[in-house]
Amino acid sequence: MYYSTQKKLLIVGGANFSEELFKEVYDNKIPIIAADGGVNFLTEKNISPELVIGDLDSVSEQKIQNIKPEKIIRISEQDSTDLEKVLFNTQSPLTIGIGFLGSQIDHELAALSALVKFAHKKIIFIGEHDIVFLVPPSFSLRSFDGMRVSLYPLDEVKVHSDGLQWATDGLTMKPTGQLGTSNKAIGKSIHLAPDKPKLLLILSKTVLNEAISQLMLAQSW
Repeated sequence: MYYSTQKKLLIVGGANFSEELFKEVYDNKIPIIAADGGVNFLTEKNISPELVIGDLDSVSEQKIQNIKPEKIIRISEQDSTDLEKVLFNTQSPLTIGIGFLGSQIDHELAALSALVKFAHKKIIFIGEHDIVFLVPPSFSLRSFDGMRVSLYPLDEVKVHSDGLQWATDGLTMKPTGQLGTSNKAIGKSIHLAPDKPKLLLILSKTVLNEAISQLMLAQSW
């Protein structure tokens, strides 16, 4: 493992995202890791990441010329994505990722799959409008009537829920069958308890801070 921290960790990927989104999530008190092409954005902002990890096929040599060679970790194998290379080689209580939602849909699907592959880690992806993360064994969140709560299974999974307009108890969700997208909250809180680490939760970015707080408190798989 190349990097471990007791702080939250920000990973920046190469998918397009706005400067406004970066300003919203950037905190100079937490470390930043660039996943391959994510370093191009960071160097444009004169931000030097702790490490650059990936196969480096999307990295501008001109933009990384001022980064110390020991901070550049080239992993050439093609059996994992650049995001997975970062997740394999970092450890933190919570990993926040931007630059993984949007742009190419194949890259986005691979990133979502990584949430299940690394179910033992707490990871949250932030996009321009939505956030997404793997639902922990037990997860509660403050809510309001009508708040969008989308559940998406990446494999067969059952989930107990409270506070949703359409209850999920008794259902078996799977990608080719029953989904849980565009559900809604009723009341002041929701609670989810899936039986396997296979369920993604998609919420509006407006609840980002609350989601991060509750994810930090939740039990890991």
